[in-house]
Order: sequence, then C-alpha cells, then structure tokens
Amino acid sequence: MNDSSQKKSAGNFMVDVNLTMHDGGEETTRRVVGPSTVFSPAMTSVPASPFLAGPSSTPSTTLKTAPTTALVKAAAEPFVWDLSSAPTLPDLHPLERTAAFVPHVSSSEISRRISQILRERSIEACYEDDKAKVKCTTPDGVDFRIRLYRGRGEFHHGIIVEVQRRFGAAFSFHGDTYAILSAAEGKENQPCSSTSSTLPLVSDSDDESYSPNGVASLSTVSKMLVYRDHDSYLLALQTLAVITDAKNVGEKTAFAVSTELLQVESEVGSKIISLLVDRTVEDDIFKLRVMALTVIANAIQTVKGDISDMVREMLRPTLLQEMQGAHKNPRAAQMAARCVQFLLEGDHDVAEVHSVLQVALQAGQVRHAGLERQAQVCLDKIV
Repeated sequence: MNDSSQKKSAGNFMVDVNLTMHDGGEETTRRVVGPSTVFSPAMTSVPASPFLAGPSSTPSTTLKTAPTTALVKAAAEPFVWDLSSAPTLPDLHPLERTAAFVPHVSSSEISRRISQILRERSIEACYEDDKAKVKCTTPDGVDFRIRLYRGRGEFHHGIIVEVQRRFGAAFSFHGDTYAILSAAEGKENQPCSSTSSTLPLVSDSDDESYSPNGVASLSTVSKMLVYRDHDSYLLALQTLAVITDAKNVGEKTAFAVSTELLQVESEVGSKIISLLVDRTVEDDIFKLRVMALTVIANAIQTVKGDISDMVREMLRPTLLQEMQGAHKNPRAAQMAARCVQFLLEGDHDVAEVHSVLQVALQAGQVRHAGLERQAQVCLDKIV
C-alpha cells in the first residue's frame, strides 16, 4: 500500500489532498477478499475564490478550432479490447465471488464482449493487454477491475473472468457486475437505463419541509472543505451531488441549494469550481474533478442554466477542454456536456461549441454510450 500526498493550488488558496493508494503496483492486495470461487469440472461438450476576483480584464481563454480534425480522429479510434491470450491463473490466487468461468471461448472473443458491455453501460475503461486487465469506473464513481485468466488443470479449456471492486459503492454496481459476467458468458443483457440512480423520485409535496435543511447542508459542506484531505473532499462532493439532484431531494430543495451554490459570492461554489479550473494536478487519481463536474452539472440543470455571466465565462473554457479530451476521460466529458446543454443559449461562439461536441460524440460512439447520448442532445439543440 503506497501513501502519497498531492497539493492543488489556485490563487492564494492551497488544497493539500492526502491520497491513500489501494491500487499500486501489481494490485495483489485486496480490500475485501471473499471465499474462493469454485467452478464445476468441465463437461465433455480548492482556493481563493475565483468569483471574488471579479471579471478579468483580459478576454477569457477560448479553444482554437483549428486542430479539431486531429482531435476527432483521435476520438474515433476504436477502444475494443482484443486480448490475444490470458495468463494462467496463479497458484494460491483467491478468486472473488464475482467471477465466472467461460469454457471453450477464446480470450479475444471474451474481451470483445466485455468492451462492448462496458460501452453500453457507460463504464469508463482503461485496457492493459500485458496484464489482461481493465481498470473501470462506473457512472456512480465505483472503481473496479476486470481480470482474465486461463484456467489450470481440468479448467484449461476456458477463461476465468474476475471482477474486483477497489473503491466506492453504489446500488447499481451489483447490476454492473452481473451484466459484465453475463456478457462474458455470451448471455444477452437487458438494455441499460440512461440513468444510474435507483432511488425513488421525490415529489414537491415530499420535500416541502426540506428546503431549509438543504441550504443549511451547504454550511456543513463548507466545514468539510476546510479539512485538506481526500476523504473530506470526497464526502463533501458526494453530499453536494445528492442535494443538488431533484431526483434525490425534490425540486424545491435542489433548486434552493443549486441557486445558492452558483452565486458569485458562494464560498462552497468557489471551491468546487476551483477544482475544475485549476489544472496543476493532471493525474486526479480519485476523480475529484469528475465529481465536482457532476455537482456543477446537477446545479446548472436544476436552475436551467440561469447563472451569472461571470460564472458562465469562468466555466466555459474548462467545459470545452473536457469535451475535447473526451477520448481520455469520457465521464468528465459527459458531465461537461450536461452543463453545456443548459448554457448553449446566448453563447458567444456556438460554432466552437459545435465542433467540440462533435469530438465528444465520436468518442462516445466508440466507448461511452452515456456521452454519446448527451453530446447528441446538445447537438440537436444547435440549429
């Protein structure tokens, strides 16, 4: 287990994020190890507030559209896993209970099935052929691994597919695991819902008394953000993601919280946006930037894009950059596109936004269905 510390800075404010790695090296250490899976024998068949600085005297940074062709070409490269061979299952390797044995099917075919189901379920994936492994992140932020092994002895005629959860938790992860293992076995899966939340919808009458509590939650979140460690920031962002989403807390509460969060003088809002605009830390191991984008996307959607010009212009370059880099981080690009959907009206350069959305669309078509849908929604709004 490796411990590392990263510092994020913006303006005069320094965020010291302590990261505890559970995924270093060869990843032989598991956080949770279930009993060994037994297969049947083979059958013979954050910062000084960017808001408070006021409008910049220089024009806001905009993305050049000249290299768009090259970016589209990069985004269009297929991310289909074609694994020629899988390593033999090591001795004394305790398999997770979330594993399946697939007989008489090549590793190439199984890997193809897996990459297809990951795209359909909008699961971000990074493929490592040399380790027969995929690093994955669900739309809900659950980090997990998929590993392929060649069976030993009486199981030599098949491939073992193992799913290992590394970080995070969500109601939907059980369904993701089942879908991945079923796809590896060649079984048909039910179409994935476009939304990941399994929580019941909250009506306006249900949240009648919750609005004050929702706004008060921002004070609690502000206190969390004082502590400069990863866990505090993670909990703060998770809390904000819930209370800015009308599906979880109702429209009135979500609207009150979102409106307050997007105010120019909002202390919490300034810290969240600073996580987005500060790019001094390129390798965001725990995806705090994606979570911050999710919070901002929820808030902008809830207020239907009714935000100040200062906040709009502060976010615009970051949102376009995330969509241009969709082939590297489709989850972030999807959240950026959610924001753009409600900010298109009145944009000073819709042609620029259109070209970047095309990049995001093509990236989604090959590796992330959720991004594809969201980019298409935005493109349909551009006449």
